[in-house]
Amino acid sequence: MQGLLEDTFVVIMAGGKGERFWPMSTDFVPKPFVPIVEDKSLIQLTVARVNRFLPFEKIYVVLGERHLDIAKRQLSFLPEENFIVEPDAKDTAACIGFSAINLLSKIKDGIMITLPADHYVVDVERFNETLINSVRFAKKGDYLITIGIKPTRPETGYGYIKAYEIFDTYDGINCFKVEKFVEKPDFKTALEYLKDGNYYWNAGIFIWGLHSILKSIEKYMPELFSRLIKIKEIMEGRERGNIEEIYRGFEKKSIDYGVMEKADNVLMLKGDFIWDDIGTWQALLRVMKTDENNNFTSGDVFLKDVKDSVVLGNEINIGAIGVSNLVIVASKEGVLVCDKDRAQDVREIARKFRK
Repeated sequence: MQGLLEDTFVVIMAGGKGERFWPMSTDFVPKPFVPIVEDKSLIQLTVARVNRFLPFEKIYVVLGERHLDIAKRQLSFLPEENFIVEPDAKDTAACIGFSAINLLSKIKDGIMITLPADHYVVDVERFNETLINSVRFAKKGDYLITIGIKPTRPETGYGYIKAYEIFDTYDGINCFKVEKFVEKPDFKTALEYLKDGNYYWNAGIFIWGLHSILKSIEKYMPELFSRLIKIKEIMEGRERGNIEEIYRGFEKKSIDYGVMEKADNVLMLKGDFIWDDIGTWQALLRVMKTDENNNFTSGDVFLKDVKDSVVLGNEINIGAIGVSNLVIVASKEGVLVCDKDRAQDVREIARKFRK
């Protein structure tokens, strides 16, 4: 095992705004850093998860400058040089490419496991086994590997991956050829995907060689690649230039749009574990322990005749009587009350108050 992972690194992307978790998620303390689960933040849980098979010195976090201080406080056990600061927020293609050249400035090559900072996983051991098996396949060739989660409901909030053809097998573990990525579907289409059995939730988890992903960026996003190489040369002292200025010129595009949907060397492993991206407050009812009336509560909360609701108070007392299907969240930033089935729309409130 140690030999397999000797040149393996984890990069955790922590650049999201988490607008749908207003009012606890703010510009300065976004969702990955909010203590939502067991009084720990999602990024703390993510680091602890991968630390079971990789030491802290091989775990990196990529984030914006304004979140560096809180990240260092919550993740004080990580080496200071393992915080990769993005000069600007330009979505995941730029984030991943920038992380890759940062690692290549220290090592000749290696395998990079890329994880979002705000996912929730129940079966940590099985999750880690899947990542380790993915590293095995990534080392077999020039492949871009992703993890597909077997859907348990007709979810309209996730993108999907279609895969059914077995590409390779190792020790009984199948690796599938990805046929296509599809966008977030409507309910009818999501139901068809669920019945089909060959569609998986796109978890945004990637495993690849550093040179493999940069080669793909060069092929499908040549302008981004040329700017990344320019930044790498400045980092190494071989060129002069302003890294921040170059970075601001990056196209804002996700790695899915920019590379994965176009590439012909994409493989998928099934993620056979309970997973959730906790995209909205409503998701807490799926993953957290609830009371006898299916309520999830946190903080100083008093409920009477309340059902199917999420109620959280951050240093603010909350009382609710005779209601159901609500999200009620109070913090110093504001108070949210909404139908739990409209939790996707909370970002509208966050954007309104930001203005």
